Amino acid sequence: MGRSPSDNRRRLPRRALPIMEGLEQRQVMSADPFGVLPSGGNVDPMTMARVDLPDPAAQTAPPPDAMATLMRSAPRPTSPADSRAIPAVQAGGGTFTKGFQQFVYTTPRGGRVTLSIQGRGSLEGTYVDSAGALHLRYGLSNSYTKIVANVHGGGGRADVASVFSLTQAEADASTGLSGVGSPVIGMINLRQFDLVPGGTINVEAGIGVLGLRSAAAGSQIQLRELTGMEPASNRFDARGNSPTYNASLANIIDVGTPTTSGSGTGVTSTSGGTAPNPIVTDTFLVQTLAGGDNEFVSAGDLVLTSTNPDPGPPPPPPGVVIAIDRIDGDLPVVPNLRTDARIFGYDPATGRVLRFQLDLDRGRGSVDGAFAPIAVPGAPADVGLALARDGERLVLLVNDGSTASAYDATYGTPLGSFAVPAGFFAAGSTDAYTVIADPAANQLRQVDVEASLDAGTLVAPAGNPAPYTPPAGLSLLGGITGIPGSNNVYTSVAAPFNTLQPLENQLGYLNVSVATPVPDPAGGQQIVNRFGTVQQRAASPFIPVPAGNPADVATAVGSVDRAVAVNTGIANGAPVPNTVLLIGQTSQTPRGVIVLDYPNQLSDLSESFRPDLAGAVIIDVQGTIQSIRGSTADGMVLNDTGFLNLISFRRVTNSTIVGLPVNHVRIDSRDNVTISSTARSVAGRGGVTFVPGLQPIGPLSQTRNRPQA
Repeated sequence: MGRSPSDNRRRLPRRALPIMEGLEQRQVMSADPFGVLPSGGNVDPMTMARVDLPDPAAQTAPPPDAMATLMRSAPRPTSPADSRAIPAVQAGGGTFTKGFQQFVYTTPRGGRVTLSIQGRGSLEGTYVDSAGALHLRYGLSNSYTKIVANVHGGGGRADVASVFSLTQAEADASTGLSGVGSPVIGMINLRQFDLVPGGTINVEAGIGVLGLRSAAAGSQIQLRELTGMEPASNRFDARGNSPTYNASLANIIDVGTPTTSGSGTGVTSTSGGTAPNPIVTDTFLVQTLAGGDNEFVSAGDLVLTSTNPDPGPPPPPPGVVIAIDRIDGDLPVVPNLRTDARIFGYDPATGRVLRFQLDLDRGRGSVDGAFAPIAVPGAPADVGLALARDGERLVLLVNDGSTASAYDATYGTPLGSFAVPAGFFAAGSTDAYTVIADPAANQLRQVDVEASLDAGTLVAPAGNPAPYTPPAGLSLLGGITGIPGSNNVYTSVAAPFNTLQPLENQLGYLNVSVATPVPDPAGGQQIVNRFGTVQQRAASPFIPVPAGNPADVATAVGSVDRAVAVNTGIANGAPVPNTVLLIGQTSQTPRGVIVLDYPNQLSDLSESFRPDLAGAVIIDVQGTIQSIRGSTADGMVLNDTGFLNLISFRRVTNSTIVGLPVNHVRIDSRDNVTISSTARSVAGRGGVTFVPGLQPIGPLSQTRNRPQA
């Protein structure tokens, strides 16, 4: 077992015009967070921060392949203040100065780049790859931190390949979309930078402002609305910022009321916004997203109104501000996010894994003829399915309880296999973590899929987390899944939940965290691979589960976007094969039903995904978007799980946009563009389509699939 021999993968490490504009032939009824500079360049005043000049005594950087060794050997500061006492540490193709708060390098075109972090924070871990593209890492930051950059010469442009928090990068969780454990940040201004093809910007902990020059095909930008900011007057570390910056940021970030948690720890937490996101602040004033498994509920039909007696326009809602001059995707066909989701199912009668295409509008699913079914040797009754990550590549795991085989999720290409402990056939995955389960042993284990495929046998992730056994009285039924944007797995269990029938078991769901943020002595948090019980809850109404579960109640569990999907096989009390109930992951509130048009009852389901987003520029935001602006956008997939207040471009082509709901639309010219929204008071104005019952989609990410091994 192991990888296929041919698998040579290796492990990784013109300006916009954001001005006040008329919307749908009239003035925008919301305040504009951008201003017009005296020079006439319509640029966000917050991005006009001064960048300190580099140290003239900066040392020559070593070659790129020495970067990892240098980062590991560099002494870590005991506090953010101590960072400034550390000598310059070099990275591949660049040099750190000012205690990791400045990074300087030269682009292949001869441009001199100075990258600075202002306020609390560090750029430790940042490097430049052999192609000259920047890999930005940041840490020890808070909601008033800003990263700014200047490019002098070389055409005034530079490439950026990735942006992650150092916490996320060190945890080897680059595909994670929860943001939990990472620090928040007020602004990342890279207005002279081009996001390269296949690049990633992941700031899921929370951000106020993001600026880019362009984004290329196959790239992805994954953000979360920043909530819970304390007023600048309450924080001494914000006094070094200009009043304009602090005032502008206050119009963007939802301000929550701080509440102290713990005793003598110096940690406070705040929350606010469209989805509660607990933010903890430590004694170093580093702010970290501490949790985020809350279900999203649409903001509904919002109407902004002026506050008496102010006669002026109402303020815009707090939310992310995004400015990208050019979006250059490459989509042969514009996807419909409501009809393009895929999910895998296992048929024990034929021993085959099939792929289904889902129509979320109609609540139907049909066999996807573009995918050749996968035959499982011996047609075992118990086979678990999960969508996992082999590096960045999305793979289908087919686990028969002795061997887990991996296939490219889009093309079905075999990619190798690894041995698993006997009986551990059930499987489920989050964005970055994979878990297998043995219902008979009542146990969960974590799996490092990439390392396991390399070794040909199960390898646990870093830290070798201990197996997990549910709390006393709960028994695993074999259903297990993950959802995007969460570090939890969701398992079906049997237990005597009904106190009136203490001798009988009923169906319930047990939510288990896979990774946990813990305080870092140097400030902020670290992500530790460790199981933990999050929630146990009975299904409502009570559903009996007799001993041995002869009816296979809730053994086939997967997920569709943010909803847990349970293949009940029952509709209106009568058997209907492959009737899939969608429920909220914490409340278990019904989110709809999907019937898969297939005669044999499927014994397991995978998580869902969207293979036809390859080539798109994905912009996925969890929470409110105050505004997204640019000049041109082609091949853009903009998905906002929240209130999309304003989208403003000169021209948009071959793109799809989703908001819950969409408010203002200002697109001067468009071709082949769909805009979907929940209910809005202005109905279809601006070319927006109201979709009744529209549920949250995503979070979305690139599959990084290819037909070759």
